[in-house]
Amino acid sequence: MTATQDDVANVPVFDFMTRNVITIPESQTMKQASKLMYEGNIGSIVILKEGSSSNLDDNVSGSTTEKKEIPIPIGIVTERDIARTVGFAAKHSIFGDIPLSELMSKPLITIQPGTSLKDAVVLMQQKDIRRLPVVSNNGLMVGIITDKDILKAVIKTFKKIIRDHGFKVL
Repeated sequence: MTATQDDVANVPVFDFMTRNVITIPESQTMKQASKLMYEGNIGSIVILKEGSSSNLDDNVSGSTTEKKEIPIPIGIVTERDIARTVGFAAKHSIFGDIPLSELMSKPLITIQPGTSLKDAVVLMQQKDIRRLPVVSNNGLMVGIITDKDILKAVIKTFKKIIRDHGFKVL
């Protein structure tokens, strides 16, 4: 492995994650989640626990810790979850009213912003998943890294390697 190839493996997921993550409270239904996914043209939605709180210690000064209510990610609903549920629900009349708490994948598998792309890929392969919410030490979701985000990072690095060897990149 060259130095550039090794560098991409050790880049923190924070550098390539999606920061604007679409979320929905656990009390909502599959119909509501599906609508948000459709409108946002996204393949997953992170489910948040309502009424949860966490110690926030990531403020700028770093000197105070305050207790605030922040939404804690507890699950994820993906296109695959919805497709499987549609097959089951087609036999029943409950299709759109299925609570997300029954549909979501849990426990939620997350990583921290400083986790390397390499470690994210390994975890995704081990767990057979394509999306990893990125959560800070205090439990606050700061983004999500997907297989597409990782592919973009690899392509960016590949183009740099090609340019560094004197080839023109389209």
